[in-house]
Amino acid sequence: ARQPLKSTPMKIKWPVMGLLLLILLWPNQDTAQEKEIIHRGEQWLQYNLNVITSKKWQLFGNTGTRWKDSFEKYTLFFGRIGAGYNVNRTVRLSSGFTYAELKRDGATYLVEFRPYEELLVRANPTKKFGLSHRFRFEQRFHNPVVDGNIQSENTFALRFRYALSTRIPIATLSRENPDFKLNLGISDEVMINAGKEIVYNVFDKNRFVVSPTVQFNKWMSVALAWNNQFFNTSTAGQYVHTNAFWLQLTHTLHLAHKKDDQLVPYQNTVIPNTKDAAE
Repeated sequence: ARQPLKSTPMKIKWPVMGLLLLILLWPNQDTAQEKEIIHRGEQWLQYNLNVITSKKWQLFGNTGTRWKDSFEKYTLFFGRIGAGYNVNRTVRLSSGFTYAELKRDGATYLVEFRPYEELLVRANPTKKFGLSHRFRFEQRFHNPVVDGNIQSENTFALRFRYALSTRIPIATLSRENPDFKLNLGISDEVMINAGKEIVYNVFDKNRFVVSPTVQFNKWMSVALAWNNQFFNTSTAGQYVHTNAFWLQLTHTLHLAHKKDDQLVPYQNTVIPNTKDAAE
């Protein structure tokens, strides 16, 4: 007699899905409309704090400032806080809030209030190489600032973000301290806008980041990233292409009272994330 076929649960192929998403969301450059592309350089500084409170829960936040034209023009200040829940070793659900101040001629002309929700699928921590996927949904409120006062009226838009990233170990820098390492992070992120106010900039931006990172121990690392960014503006046919150097200090606090050999170093999946708006 024939043996009945056994059904096996379908597994999600995250790398395949990630590549398909990037292809589908990648901006279409083959349009008949004439384009104006503005080129500029930017300089970003950022501090990241991650607080691991238990095996399942963690708190995180970061703050940063941004300039352009070799630190001549101050363009942005932002701060972000959030909390995450680890479903398992590779999947995390989180939610948070971002506050940003956009600058012009040294003064704030616009502030942004941005709650968001996120799904993070990390690479398998037992493997040397793997792909991580970050899906983020943002609700963005932009309020103008007049004479230093935030106005009550605002514009509202939604933004969908997908990031594909990997982290490659390059070298161990100390025999005595195996956690003292040099890693290379590579990521690409596509962002799409939606809402009544969105007319010409449904495609928001594409951000490609290469980030050499020195990990000193399980608690601290420094990264100097190169950020190649192409984004749309609210003007039809106008785009901005930026090359930004992005210096980041990441600090991790472990409050779960685990032993040192049980601690897993915190990894910023997308080396952090709208003209001049925060990441």
